[in-house]
Amino acid sequence: MKLKTTYLFVFLLGIFFSGSVVAQKLTASAPSQVQVGQRFQVTWELNGNGSNFVAPEITDFQVLGGPNQSTAMQFVNGTMSQSISYSYVLRAAKTGEFTIAPAKIKLNGNVIESNALTVNVIQGAQQQQQQQQQQQPQQSGGGQQQQTKSSSGNNDLFARVEVSKKSAYLGEKITVDLKIYNRVTLVNLDGWKLPSFEGFWSKETSSNAQFQWQNEVVDGVQYQTGLVKQFVVYPQKTGNVTIDPLEFIAVVRERSSGRSHSVFDQFFGGYEDSQRPVKSNSVTINVKPYPSGKPSDFSGLSGNLKMTASLDKTETKSNEAVTLKVTISGEGNLLQLQPPNLEFPPDIEAYDPKTSDNIKVSPNGVSGSRTFEYVLIPRYAGEFKIGPFSFSYFNPSTGAFKTDTQEAFDLIVEKGKADEAASPSINIANKEDIRLIGSDIRYIKQGQYPTENGASFFYRSVPFYAAIGLPILLFVLLIGYAEYQRSQGNDIGRLKSKKATGLAKKRLTKAKKLWDENNTSGFYEEVFKALSDYAADKFQIPVSALSKDKIKAVLASKNVPEETVSAFIGALDKTEFARFAPGADKQMGSVYDEALAAIVNVENHA
Repeated sequence: MKLKTTYLFVFLLGIFFSGSVVAQKLTASAPSQVQVGQRFQVTWELNGNGSNFVAPEITDFQVLGGPNQSTAMQFVNGTMSQSISYSYVLRAAKTGEFTIAPAKIKLNGNVIESNALTVNVIQGAQQQQQQQQQQQPQQSGGGQQQQTKSSSGNNDLFARVEVSKKSAYLGEKITVDLKIYNRVTLVNLDGWKLPSFEGFWSKETSSNAQFQWQNEVVDGVQYQTGLVKQFVVYPQKTGNVTIDPLEFIAVVRERSSGRSHSVFDQFFGGYEDSQRPVKSNSVTINVKPYPSGKPSDFSGLSGNLKMTASLDKTETKSNEAVTLKVTISGEGNLLQLQPPNLEFPPDIEAYDPKTSDNIKVSPNGVSGSRTFEYVLIPRYAGEFKIGPFSFSYFNPSTGAFKTDTQEAFDLIVEKGKADEAASPSINIANKEDIRLIGSDIRYIKQGQYPTENGASFFYRSVPFYAAIGLPILLFVLLIGYAEYQRSQGNDIGRLKSKKATGLAKKRLTKAKKLWDENNTSGFYEEVFKALSDYAADKFQIPVSALSKDKIKAVLASKNVPEETVSAFIGALDKTEFARFAPGADKQMGSVYDEALAAIVNVENHA
């Protein structure tokens, strides 16, 4: 018995060593050609036992499942072999030839790589035929497909652009809902194309990463509805202005044709995925102009607003600052509000206001407050009036203009310490009067000027004229530089263009932090703002006209190469819709890299 046990041990030991001498490698396999919308499996198999498997980053296909791991052992001619495999289920989303990079795994202390794979994705004739069949009217007796039609002619999957009103005044708030109506099994939504909102100022009200499906009855048929996005828009021009359709491609799971619908078929499959292009309706808005009688101080805003103002003190000394705060609050597009044009007494120096916001965007529109803080410095003693001020806007509810007024503030300015020695003891509140003192009455000097003494060689010498001319030259240069700085500061568009790249990098830095925190929604929001705000600031595109088509046209006019323009627009598209795709958190790395490269490439060519 002991001898048999020894033989058995030696036999198993020989099997183990004979299996270990076989060359071990990681082999990747997948179909060489698939159709758009088709699901397929990619597998990496190791004829051994490895660890720390690292799959390549898959960006050209949609990942439906994985990684799935399985282990197998078998005896062949007395030799035992072991293998381990890792697999992913992918879906081909677009045509083209794509490469899947090698995977890596740790084996006996070493890291080995698999072979790369090339998959050719083609447009299948079956998908084209299904699309044509979907566009044809269904014949009577069509069974279940006939029942998916609503009485209004809508099929079992469609989209709508819904607006809160179809007639509005210039600058009046309109809410726009982009919705999906569904009665099928959805696998994926891709290829998004949002309305450009040309002719509107637009702002998204929410950033939901997932649809919240709800039940809704349309013409007696119950659908599942999902809100894709919601915007508040403000018309920027009069006349008939059209909101473009919402477009996307839906992947729908349907029962396979040509099979028996037995329980056996249903258990093992019996279904296949197909693509459906979906395009919603467009909506035309009748934008009415303002009525006559527009005030001279009209702010350009519509809504329900009010103005308040405050002065931090009513008594001060010359050359000491006081602060005037003017706040515009209420409901209206405060994000478009510019500083009001206020007039101050000539002896009070006023600096450009500092702007602070407490603004929110909701389905009810833009609301909150915007505050302008002016720093005022009275240069001379006296009594001054700050104001009065007025603010005018248009109220769509009443169809009339409205003006808010603020009474003047009384400001008493006493002489400051800096003025006691330099200013005469007289109360003069006009700069022109001050300049006349010293030229109107001059002091009468008697006797001979000491500079005419022959013992002095400085008078009328080169150093004498240099000493007189140098301060004048420096003063002229200083005035010129100050004017240059002022012109640069007033050219807000040029200033924004210079700062565009820096602001974009700051947003991408913030996005990187959100990526590290696994904040998917916040990450995509910051990356999208980095791209769109960069284009608006860099090329001075008004927010109301900012769209992908506009960005394309402006980049083309700047002689930016076509591939760079396509990469930039592609980065915008991918950023905007990546959060709706499954595995959005896994795409953050590629989205970040594409956005950064897009901005750098445009900066190099613009």
